[in-house]
Amino acid sequence: MAELVAKGEAEIAVQMISELRGVPGADYVGPLPGNLQMFTVFSAGLFPGAKQTEAAQALIRFLTTPDAARVYQSNGMNQWSDIVRAKNLKPE
Repeated sequence: MAELVAKGEAEIAVQMISELRGVPGADYVGPLPGNLQMFTVFSAGLFPGAKQTEAAQALIRFLTTPDAARVYQSNGMNQWSDIVRAKNLKPE
Protein backbone atom coordinates (compact mmCIF):
# COMPACT_ATOMS: atom_id res chain seq x y z
CA MET A 1 0.00 0.00 0.00
CA ALA A 2 2.60 2.58 1.06
CA GLU A 3 4.60 1.81 -2.07
CA LEU A 4 1.65 3.04 -4.14
CA VAL A 5 1.56 6.28 -2.14
CA ALA A 6 5.30 6.75 -2.61
CA LYS A 7 4.88 6.30 -6.38
CA GLY A 8 1.95 8.75 -6.48
CA GLU A 9 -0.54 6.04 -7.45
CA ALA A 10 -2.58 6.38 -4.22
CA GLU A 11 -3.21 9.19 -1.77
CA ILE A 12 -3.40 7.20 1.47
CA ALA A 13 -2.30 3.84 2.84
CA VAL A 14 -3.58 2.04 5.91
CA GLN A 15 -1.30 -0.75 7.05
CA MET A 16 1.01 -1.78 9.87
CA ILE A 17 3.05 1.12 11.26
CA SER A 18 6.27 -0.88 11.10
CA GLU A 19 5.65 -1.52 7.39
CA LEU A 20 4.73 2.09 6.58
CA ARG A 21 7.85 3.46 8.23
CA GLY A 22 10.06 1.28 6.05
CA VAL A 23 8.87 2.68 2.71
CA PRO A 24 11.01 5.48 1.28
CA GLY A 25 8.84 8.34 0.04
CA ALA A 26 5.86 7.52 2.28
CA ASP A 27 5.23 9.77 5.28
CA TYR A 28 3.86 8.14 8.42
CA VAL A 29 1.41 10.66 9.93
CA GLY A 30 0.14 8.67 12.92
CA PRO A 31 -1.86 5.71 14.16
CA LEU A 32 -5.60 5.23 13.80
CA PRO A 33 -7.66 6.06 16.91
CA GLY A 34 -7.57 3.27 19.52
CA ASN A 35 -11.10 2.04 18.79
CA LEU A 36 -10.22 1.57 15.10
CA GLN A 37 -6.72 0.21 15.65
CA MET A 38 -5.95 -3.47 15.15
CA PHE A 39 -2.96 -5.14 16.77
CA THR A 40 -0.88 -8.17 15.89
CA VAL A 41 0.47 -10.17 18.81
CA PHE A 42 3.74 -12.04 18.32
CA SER A 43 4.66 -15.01 20.50
CA ALA A 44 7.77 -17.11 21.06
CA GLY A 45 8.08 -20.60 22.42
CA LEU A 46 10.11 -23.78 22.35
CA PHE A 47 8.90 -26.97 20.80
CA PRO A 48 9.59 -30.45 22.19
CA GLY A 49 12.73 -31.83 20.64
CA ALA A 50 14.27 -28.42 19.89
CA LYS A 51 18.00 -28.93 19.39
CA GLN A 52 19.31 -25.56 20.65
CA THR A 53 17.10 -24.90 23.67
CA GLU A 54 19.66 -22.81 25.55
CA ALA A 55 20.17 -20.47 22.58
CA ALA A 56 16.41 -20.25 22.01
CA GLN A 57 15.77 -19.47 25.67
CA ALA A 58 18.45 -16.78 25.58
CA LEU A 59 16.84 -15.23 22.51
CA ILE A 60 13.40 -15.26 24.15
CA ARG A 61 14.84 -13.66 27.29
CA PHE A 62 16.47 -10.96 25.15
CA LEU A 63 13.25 -10.31 23.21
CA THR A 64 11.55 -9.41 26.50
CA THR A 65 14.19 -6.92 27.70
CA PRO A 66 13.84 -3.13 27.81
CA ASP A 67 16.59 -2.90 25.16
CA ALA A 68 14.52 -5.01 22.76
CA ALA A 69 11.38 -2.99 23.61
CA ARG A 70 13.17 0.21 22.59
CA VAL A 71 14.02 -1.33 19.22
CA TYR A 72 10.41 -2.47 18.71
CA GLN A 73 9.08 0.97 19.60
CA SER A 74 11.57 2.77 17.35
CA ASN A 75 10.26 0.63 14.48
CA GLY A 76 6.57 1.29 15.11
CA MET A 77 5.72 -1.69 17.32
CA ASN A 78 4.07 -1.40 20.73
CA GLN A 79 4.31 -3.38 23.92
CA TRP A 80 1.25 -5.24 25.19
CA SER A 81 0.79 -2.63 27.95
CA ASP A 82 0.50 0.08 25.27
CA ILE A 83 -2.10 -1.99 23.42
CA VAL A 84 -4.13 -2.47 26.60
CA ARG A 85 -4.17 1.29 27.16
CA ALA A 86 -5.02 2.12 23.52
CA LYS A 87 -7.89 -0.35 23.37
CA ASN A 88 -8.99 0.22 26.99
CA LEU A 89 -8.70 -3.53 27.55
CA LYS A 90 -8.73 -5.33 30.85
CA PRO A 91 -5.86 -7.87 31.04
CA GLU A 92 -6.89 -11.43 31.87
